[in-house]
Amino acid sequence: MERQAQGRQAQPFAPRKERGLDSFKRQMRRGNRRTKGKSPLRAILKGVLVAASITVIGVAVFALILNWWNASDRAITAINQVVKFVSILAGVTSAMGAGESGGPMRGACVGVLYMALGILCYCLLIGQNPQLTAYLADLGMGLAAGGLFGMILTTRKAG
Repeated sequence: MERQAQGRQAQPFAPRKERGLDSFKRQMRRGNRRTKGKSPLRAILKGVLVAASITVIGVAVFALILNWWNASDRAITAINQVVKFVSILAGVTSAMGAGESGGPMRGACVGVLYMALGILCYCLLIGQNPQLTAYLADLGMGLAAGGLFGMILTTRKAG
């Protein structure tokens, strides 16, 4: 037993590796391989762009349909809301992978940024200064819808 104890003490400890710049770069490459280079900010921006694209396409199709259909103001408002919800859903879906964590936060960010971009574009087209208080309901809808869609999509299984 004494020999085993002496044998353990006689073995020198392995020298501790110094953590330098090379170690940091190696660790970052490993992390990028694991996440496949998809940063959350890039994913959120991609989601906002997808949502904006879906909105442009939806509004264009709806405008063509309105040429033949005489819709009331209530119907137009309802269809605009549906286009916004579908756009937010598409944006959140593209911003998240299956089984990723942080879905509600990422979805809420996509929803709020999408609605803020829409409000900004609307104000630029109309030619007025954006008043935040007038558009708080739209921002709240984007926040709630994006967070809800993110929560639902978090439960998807990675395929």
